Amino acid sequence: MKKSFILMTSVLSSLFFAQVGINTPTPQATFDVVAKKTDGTTSEGIIAPRLTGNQIKSADAQYDSPQTGTLVYAMDAVNGATTKTVNITTAGYYYFDGKIWQKMGNNPSTFTGDIKHSARVADHGGWYLLNGRAISSLPAAAQIAAASLGFAGTIPNATDRVLKTKTAAEAMAATGGTNTISIARTNLPAFNFAGTLSGDMTAAGAHTHTVTGSAAANGQHTHSISGSTNAAGNHRHAPHESSRPRPGRSGAALFLFGNSTLGNNGTGNYSGNFMYETAWGGVGAASTTGISGNHAHSLSGSAVASGNHGHTLNISAAQAANHTHSLANVNVTVPSGGTGATLDNRSPYLVVNTYIYLGE
Repeated sequence: MKKSFILMTSVLSSLFFAQVGINTPTPQATFDVVAKKTDGTTSEGIIAPRLTGNQIKSADAQYDSPQTGTLVYAMDAVNGATTKTVNITTAGYYYFDGKIWQKMGNNPSTFTGDIKHSARVADHGGWYLLNGRAISSLPAAAQIAAASLGFAGTIPNATDRVLKTKTAAEAMAATGGTNTISIARTNLPAFNFAGTLSGDMTAAGAHTHTVTGSAAANGQHTHSISGSTNAAGNHRHAPHESSRPRPGRSGAALFLFGNSTLGNNGTGNYSGNFMYETAWGGVGAASTTGISGNHAHSLSGSAVASGNHGHTLNISAAQAANHTHSLANVNVTVPSGGTGATLDNRSPYLVVNTYIYLGE
């Protein structure tokens, strides 16, 4: 019994203060395990601690930066993953990187939520195409990983989009922007288009301009009359009303001529009673004046207006020849010649797919 104690103490001392070899007297590293047999009659190798996913999760509080590099073998996926165990989605070897358990064999720089571009067209090795699909369509482990990243309902859709770093006010995986630009009038600089006014202001021939309306009087006023009335030819003047017969008498009104021998016995004297037109028997009397030849009557005076009034106009102003009309202060439209097509806002590009790592 004493010998056994001394031997055990010797072995423990070797473990603490020297390189340790298993099945070898000359270990080549701190801990060197050499196969006991190589003929296939024994099972050789090293077995790490074997734990279920949930057992590893139950020890979350025991793992921190001092445990970096710890190796275990998870016998199954974890249920209700935590931040540290989110990658334990299948059975396999896992190592603790100081913050999270990473599966052995994966790219050591790959973590849940990493994004990459690839020419591949399908999911692969824990990488899932960002095409906006329902989270419920993913494998169970990937669903847990997606939920841990804060995705709800669907994973982001990167189809026909570039990636940008979020601002403080933006939510992770939010989308925005457009591939095209439409220029509105407010986007244009203050600029006057130079152009030619389209149209023909030339008259097609001699023509008239119709005028219609009323010329209003500016208060009570008169119209001056000055001119001559033309006679239509030789004519006579009838007696004035003062030479008409007295009331109750008949017969035509007469002019009486003095110093005339016509029908007056050549005496040149009047005879008869002026009270009765028949007294003279037609001697020295005539019903009209004699014809003196063509002549005119002069007019001069003012026609007085009876109050404020207007003069109605409805005439045509004749144009004697072809002419044009001048334009001043006229607003014209100069077409831009464009079609309103939108502008492509994308730079030259290479088409690839975008993937997110959610684990296997």
